[in-house]
Amino acid sequence: MAINTKIGGLTKVEALESLLGRLPKNHPDREFLEIRLYRASAGIRGESKMINKFKEFYIDEDFQPVWDLNMEIGNWAVQMDGLLLTNRCAIILESKNISDELHFDAANDEFYKKTFKEGNKITLENPVIQLKKHIRFLERWLKSHKINLPVTGLIIFTANQCEFHSKPSGASICKTYQMNQYLYHILEQYPQEASSHKISKIKKMILANQIPFKKSPLCEFYHIDPKDIKTGVYCRGCKSYSMKRWHKTWQCSDCGFKDSGAAQFAVLEYFALIGNRITNKQLRDFCHLESPHAARRILLQRELIPAGDLKSRSYSLGK
Repeated sequence: MAINTKIGGLTKVEALESLLGRLPKNHPDREFLEIRLYRASAGIRGESKMINKFKEFYIDEDFQPVWDLNMEIGNWAVQMDGLLLTNRCAIILESKNISDELHFDAANDEFYKKTFKEGNKITLENPVIQLKKHIRFLERWLKSHKINLPVTGLIIFTANQCEFHSKPSGASICKTYQMNQYLYHILEQYPQEASSHKISKIKKMILANQIPFKKSPLCEFYHIDPKDIKTGVYCRGCKSYSMKRWHKTWQCSDCGFKDSGAAQFAVLEYFALIGNRITNKQLRDFCHLESPHAARRILLQRELIPAGDLKSRSYSLGK
C-alpha cells in the first residue's frame, strides 16, 4: 500500500475510519474492517520508518529517491512504495510492516508467519512474488522509453518485533536498521555509469507519468449495503453525526462544536463510501439538508465536475 492512496479524496485510513464510524456496532463486517484499518495504519507507519531511515543514505554519485509510485502500462497498473534511481541501477523499495517469526518456504514458494505467543501459523502473500512483478513492470516501462538501466529490488520489514526464521534466495530482504547497508551492497554489484540517461531526467519522466490510484467506493469494494451507512454530518468535537447547518457554518446539536468545513468533509465521505457521483438530492439525504440551494452551494464550493442537465445533474471529483 502506498502512503498517499486516495479513495474518493480521503486517504485509505480516513475512508476506513469513516466507514467504521458510520456502520452499526453489531454489523457483521465490523471485525473484518477493523483488521483492514489496522493493516492500513501499520503499512503507513512502516513506510514512514523506511523513508526516515533513508535520510541517512548517501553515496558520492548521483542518486534520486522517488516515493509512493502509481504507474501503468496499458491496463497493467502497479503501486510501489519507493524507488532509488542511480547511475548503476534502479532499486525498487518495498515496505512490509509484518511482525512475529517470518518464514519463506522455498519448496512451495510461500510466505507465512508464526506468532511469538501462540505459535499460530498465518499464511500471507509472498512479498518476493510482488517484488518480482514490480521489477518486470519497471524493466518493461524503462525499455518502452529507451532507457537502459538494470532493475533490482529490496524488501524492508519495518516491524519492531520481527524475526527471520528463513530468507528467500530470489530477493534481498532486511530489517529497517539494515536497509542502507543492504543498498550499498546491492550498488557494489553493478558497474558505475550503467544508465543511458541522466538520473534526474529519468525521475522527471517517472513523475510525469504518475497516474491517480483508482479504487472503488468502500461499500462497493467490500459489498456493503449503502442502506447500512449512518447518515448525517460528522462532528470532530464529540464524534457524533449531529452537525446542523447554522447560518454560514455548521454546529453540533449535541456538543456545540462549530466547523465550517464539516459539509465538505461529508462530500468526500460520500465519494469514499457510497459512489463516484453525487446529486443534489443525494447530498441532502446524506447531510440531512432541506434546502436544495444550500446543497448546491456546498457542491459548487468543492469545484466538482458536473454532468447532465439541471434536473438530473450529478457531480464527480474528477482526477
